Amino acid sequence: MIIRFQTLIKSLVQNRILQHLLFWACSFYILLHYFALEEQLSDIDYIYTLLFHISLVLGTYLNIEILIRFLLKKERYTLYLLSFIGIWMVIAFTNEFTFNHLSDWITPDYLFISAYSFTDLLKFSFVYLAITTLLKLSKSWFSVLETQKELEIAKREHIESELNALKSNINPHFLFNNLTSLYALSLKNAKETPDYILKLSELMRYMIYETQDKWVSLDKEINYITNYLDLQKLRCQSDTSIQYSIDGEIRSQRIVPFLLIPFVENCFKHGGMNQSDSNFIDLNIHIEADHINMKLKNSIHTKANEQINKVGGFGIENVKKRLNSHYNNLYELTLYSMHGEFIVELKLNLKHDS
Repeated sequence: MIIRFQTLIKSLVQNRILQHLLFWACSFYILLHYFALEEQLSDIDYIYTLLFHISLVLGTYLNIEILIRFLLKKERYTLYLLSFIGIWMVIAFTNEFTFNHLSDWITPDYLFISAYSFTDLLKFSFVYLAITTLLKLSKSWFSVLETQKELEIAKREHIESELNALKSNINPHFLFNNLTSLYALSLKNAKETPDYILKLSELMRYMIYETQDKWVSLDKEINYITNYLDLQKLRCQSDTSIQYSIDGEIRSQRIVPFLLIPFVENCFKHGGMNQSDSNFIDLNIHIEADHINMKLKNSIHTKANEQINKVGGFGIENVKKRLNSHYNNLYELTLYSMHGEFIVELKLNLKHDS
């Protein structure tokens, strides 16, 4: 019941016709008492106030429905200003014409003459034109803000949906590969098998349960990356060098989840792992206060050059969108290839608006 009542009130408040009727009702009430010669209102006061509004209504709607819509909103400022002055004059002339000529036809039983000078009428008309213009522009401004807010929400929802799609793509493929590697390891009765199973468990827990929020702790994100790299070492042959170093102090910094890992995954997708005796991945992450610097290098197989030159794919493009959405001007991202290496450099300010 309360929700229905709130919806009704909201629809009434947003009703354009009702808004205009209320404005002119307030205008009529104020001018009625302003023009009245005595405390006791008479028929002539109502008729005079009604006639006075003819020119005001005409000028106001010419301004907001024609000049603002077709000139001001299209940034034709000079033409709008000249037209505004023209309507300003028209209101004053129309008011004089109404009381000196039109009133005899509308109200033949009453004798009216224009009670105000042309200068006074210009003052009245300017006040109404100014007030209604400001009201119209402020309404348009709030509409623009609301639209921008909706677009921003839609944009973020789209980016997050892409992130969820990315996660759903990672899980089965990555899990299958690592279970195969762990199975091979268990056949050898390797003593490190439990450690790798634990790493896989932590990695999957993070992916499934701990990345639902907008922000995650930096230590969990980095721990995910190191677990990922350690598990990838099981898949890669011994001639593939996978190195990483993490230095700096991790405190209570927070980061958008899955922001760094797509760059690492890109190394394995396009780096030509296990296809030569010089394959490598070298990751360095340096943390200093609220800043994180990441430099990632990997070898490029000759057949992968065309893919590398395109830089990325779905995962990398998603990261770029999320960087723009959540960090705006708080990051620097550089991706390039040089001397048979593909290099990613990311400088990120972890301070953000939650």
